[in-house]
Amino acid sequence: MWLSIMCLFALISANSVSSELTVFHKCCPENQSLVKITNVNESSIYQCESRESTNLKYEISTSPLIISDDIEVSYGMPAECGEEDIEELKTEGMVVSTSQHNSCYDRIVLEIRDGELISNIPKTVVLKCNFNETENATESVLHIDRIRKCCPENHAYDTINNACIRINKDIDEKWLVRQIKSAEPRIFEVDTGIHCKGTQFSIDLMSEEFSLHIYGSSLFALRKTMTREQRLGEGEWCMDRRKDNTGLVARVCANDATLFGAYPIRKCCPVGEHYRVRDCKSTRSECVPNTDYEITFNMSIYLDPLREKYKDFPDLLGIRTSIICQIGKYVTRKENWQDQHSLNLDGTMQQVGNRAQDNYCVEEFDRRHCHDDNPIEVAAVFCFLGAPELKKNFYLSFVLITISAVCLGLTFLVYVSLPELRNLHGRTLICHSGTMLLAFSFLARVQYDRVEDHLCVFFGYMIYFGFVAAFAWLNVMCLDIWWTFGNVRTVHPLRKSGADRRRFLWYSLYAWSFAILLTLTMFLLDKYPVAAVLDADIGVDFCWFGTIQNSNSDWPHYIFFVIPMGLVTCINFVLWVLTARHCARVKSEVHRLQAGSVGDRAKRRFRDDRAKYILTGKLWVVMGAGWLVEMLSTLTTNPRWFWEIIDRINELQGVFIFIILIMKPKLYYLIRKRLGCSRIPIDTRLEKPDALKNGTSSSGRTSSTFLSRTISTDERTNLRTSLPECAKKA
Repeated sequence: MWLSIMCLFALISANSVSSELTVFHKCCPENQSLVKITNVNESSIYQCESRESTNLKYEISTSPLIISDDIEVSYGMPAECGEEDIEELKTEGMVVSTSQHNSCYDRIVLEIRDGELISNIPKTVVLKCNFNETENATESVLHIDRIRKCCPENHAYDTINNACIRINKDIDEKWLVRQIKSAEPRIFEVDTGIHCKGTQFSIDLMSEEFSLHIYGSSLFALRKTMTREQRLGEGEWCMDRRKDNTGLVARVCANDATLFGAYPIRKCCPVGEHYRVRDCKSTRSECVPNTDYEITFNMSIYLDPLREKYKDFPDLLGIRTSIICQIGKYVTRKENWQDQHSLNLDGTMQQVGNRAQDNYCVEEFDRRHCHDDNPIEVAAVFCFLGAPELKKNFYLSFVLITISAVCLGLTFLVYVSLPELRNLHGRTLICHSGTMLLAFSFLARVQYDRVEDHLCVFFGYMIYFGFVAAFAWLNVMCLDIWWTFGNVRTVHPLRKSGADRRRFLWYSLYAWSFAILLTLTMFLLDKYPVAAVLDADIGVDFCWFGTIQNSNSDWPHYIFFVIPMGLVTCINFVLWVLTARHCARVKSEVHRLQAGSVGDRAKRRFRDDRAKYILTGKLWVVMGAGWLVEMLSTLTTNPRWFWEIIDRINELQGVFIFIILIMKPKLYYLIRKRLGCSRIPIDTRLEKPDALKNGTSSSGRTSSTFLSRTISTDERTNLRTSLPECAKKA
């Protein structure tokens, strides 16, 4: 009996000593955490805040230290020093000592520095008096385990919708700690939520299918039908109660879903989110949280065929939530046969005409706000196969296009400023260079930097209208010169200004109507789509057509731009060839004429028209041939360096137009005269070419000849030996 009493006394004494040694000194009261406030002079004070207080003041959800029930806890700051004498020290890893009575441990959940909230990862620290001597530490220590709760406080996890659902029960961090059976007293840092890496799969492990136990900060999971246990380290798992209250669920992150017997599938948005279409006329979307039960990530359209084909198909899904595309991605459309696809047993996606690939994702697209027939639709997103050998240098494009825009602006200014150039042909050149200037100006802006969505749409339509109108006016020039030569059966008097004005009005009606009608048609079909092949998506992803060139969805680009401009370019070429034939016939007829008033006028007119013909041919080469070559790039994209050169040439179209139209001796002297820098008198017939149309003059050169032909030998000598007027003034 005495032996029993002595054993009982020894056990009580041991428990008393053990209890004394495992007293944990916590700085803040239960369910409160530390908030660090740092002043301008770098002095810090510490105060205790509850999670409700931090959420109300700073809109931040915090979690305090959770202490197991078998640990005795004392609360309060070090009693022997004031706030200014408290020193903050880091804990030794994940171990805290229980012997230091003039110190306390707690978790800093946020920091305020100079009145501003500083982003701070919660950390456990020790506060002690900075004048205390080092205490003799004992071997009594406590371990800090870092675990994660899947959902916020008073929320449970819905395994069907992959979302956290609020319930009317107390399910907080302390509830989770009570579910963990530990052989020794422990302290827990509990965070909320888990985010798997882009290359990892998120898997939901149910407690009735897996044996789940926690040791330290690790989770050990063993499926009852498997023999190998899997270990998940810190930050790779979270645990919570299931919404239907049938047990626990552990969400884990794994590089290989098959280790847990799960089928790998790729999801576009993070778990618990889905795509909401931003623009109802396209598939441009953004990830938003699930807020109702209509969005459930129902993959039966993909998985049911596999379940029917393979009887042992896994019932557990491993979900990866990322897709990385080097040159862009696109959403499949069920109505396109080229977009038909299906899942393989190994988790890859097989698409018609392409190899199986694992760089894809599937997602539910919410279009309920668009009032479509299919408000919620599951679709797959693929990467465009193949990476470009060369990346487009947008800065270089911006510089070259800006130079072209400046040259086009100078061309437009010269032709508008000189009355001598404002004849029928000159007015068509003004319209052509003006529309090119419009297109290149907006194109330079979008190449420079990102443009806001609403401006991007406007810029896209302005670029389109400018290029279409420029092609139309080039077609007008080709048509005019063909008409001029093609109607010459006999030598007629030179056209009167009234006839030129009427012809210009007809030309304007055709060119502007063509450009406006094509742009308006595309705009209406873009705003009110009737078919995917007619939906240009201007301003969607690009300030141009919202499709990737040469892709299966690139039909709007072909229908509204490539094909119409290609036809116009081919018509211009045919007109130019026909004009060459007429030019040869007119030339032989002019040579048969006798010298005299009629013959001289005919020769002058022929030289004028031939100069316009050559000029129009040069413009066709600059614009038409360049665009024809670029159209060929729709058939093949290799070699990339060759098409890069073609792109640079097209970006310099404005420079070539400036050289063709402005860099001529005639315009050089006209510009100098306009600026008052020329000492040489210029033939008045060059100032107003239409003055010759009355047919009263029987001698002299045509206005289309170079100015040097009207200068006598003596004048040319004076030109070489005399300084210009503007040079003398300088």
